Amino acid sequence: PAAIHNWVKGAKSVELEDGTEVTSKEFKQLQKENQRLKEELEILKAAAVLLGKH
Repeated sequence: PAAIHNWVKGAKSVELEDGTEVTSKEFKQLQKENQRLKEELEILKAAAVLLGKH
């Protein structure tokens, strides 16, 4: 029962701001990727500041 519940939960659709729909699982993956990209951007910004000082 738990496996079926998790499968159904992951298959539910989520509507994005632009009107497209993705599965709950895809939405979680997009959120993780978005967070990773934000962290990378912050690192690049910090590196640019450091390189700009030299």
